[in-house]
Amino acid sequence: MNDYLYYIKDPTLIILVVSGFINLALSFYEPEMQIPSEDTVILATVTGAVLSNSTIGFDFLNATTVETPTEGHGTAWIEGVAILLCVIVVVLVTAINDYSKERQFRNLQEKIETGQKFSVIRDGEAVDVPVSDLVVGDIARVKYGDLLPADGFLIQGNDLKIDESSLTGESDHIKKTVESDPVLLSGEDIT
Repeated sequence: MNDYLYYIKDPTLIILVVSGFINLALSFYEPEMQIPSEDTVILATVTGAVLSNSTIGFDFLNATTVETPTEGHGTAWIEGVAILLCVIVVVLVTAINDYSKERQFRNLQEKIETGQKFSVIRDGEAVDVPVSDLVVGDIARVKYGDLLPADGFLIQGNDLKIDESSLTGESDHIKKTVESDPVLLSGEDIT
């Protein structure tokens, strides 16, 4: 529910909601009609005819009364409702899209945590465990191309080089030894 409120805070959507309500309110407003005076009601059609004595005749037989035009407010509410429905559709589509992306991300994260297994030594035995089940005291056995699952210290290694570019931005590989630089950080790549 909080996701919907987040999207309604968008200034464009606020303007659309306000304009939709104003349009909806104005669609039900009808100004009072004024009754026209008698001299403005009659409209005579003038037809000219040349008579035998060269006079122009006027035909008042076709005189009609004109009603003042009135605009129908019967369907004017549709515009306001359409604006509000568009805002609702935009908010729902955006929220559903974000929810779908979040769900996909969580599924991928769960698959990575449970699907990627590391070989560790626990109680003197080699065991394959998911990354999410690593605990303090596990001795991880890493090989070339592995991504370090957790922070730790190098206990034993031969010509070990680490790619720390994901952490430091430097593309140089760092040589790690037990004596000089034994600290290993999560996310580093074994090269």
